[in-house]
Amino acid sequence: MAKEFTYEADGEELREWAEDESDVVEQARATLDDHGVSLSDDEIRQHVEVVPSPRRIKSGADGVFDERRRRGGQRAAREVVESGMDLGLGTGSTTAWAVAEVGRLLREGELEDVRGVATSLQSHELAKEAGIPLVSLDQVTELDVTVDGADQYSEEEPTVIKGGGGAHARERVIDAMADELVIATDEEKATDPLDFPVPVEVMPDARSTVAEDIRDLGGDPELRMAERKDGPLFTANGNLVLDCDFGGLDDTHGTADDLDDIPGVLEHGIFLDMVDTVYLGTAEDVEVLRF
Repeated sequence: MAKEFTYEADGEELREWAEDESDVVEQARATLDDHGVSLSDDEIRQHVEVVPSPRRIKSGADGVFDERRRRGGQRAAREVVESGMDLGLGTGSTTAWAVAEVGRLLREGELEDVRGVATSLQSHELAKEAGIPLVSLDQVTELDVTVDGADQYSEEEPTVIKGGGGAHARERVIDAMADELVIATDEEKATDPLDFPVPVEVMPDARSTVAEDIRDLGGDPELRMAERKDGPLFTANGNLVLDCDFGGLDDTHGTADDLDDIPGVLEHGIFLDMVDTVYLGTAEDVEVLRF
């Protein structure tokens, strides 16, 4: 997690962030000097909160500090998480704000006795740094709520496409365990019909035959390559990911069923009829869709 300084001076909200607390204190002091405000280092630290680190999230600083995503994730956490809950912690830039907000609420005593189950190593590390007690997946059999993200969502049906981060197999298990699945996202990811390339996790040795079966269904599969090393991306389960462009899912149920039937497919990213609520960050506010 990174650190962010927030302070209001003459009706203007001042914000500075950095990966390290000492750096954000230094940046905050310079900004305050520009506005004629004098605070000691200790006083500055009183206005510093833990926030998601752009280094840990693929969308980078522009995505993480998008105000729509911040707004949607924070409000989802405040409105759906209650004391005593076992909580699924999703993956992505908007969900990272929900994780950070749950941590803040725990530190300030507004929540207590919350346990988290992470959908990925990313969300596990974020939750640890935010101070959320964690349990492993095999320690629970059900969850009260999961707050997760989406690569794309529908405003017409309770379905999302997930897997842009390659964690969709574990995400599906944790999302399905929850009494309520809440998606925290932003307005740009709404599309009907859904047309985001569907991530399909496949056994490495079955890559070619699965790709051929997907072409027979009308999809265009592309092997996902790793971003910071040579070669393909491997999931946490040791499998490959095919990103499959169907041009638009006019029949999400049919496509999901067809993918389920292909031998060698471990999981796909169509989360069909699973969503209960969407917290949608917009330019000015947060819209809430309920299914």
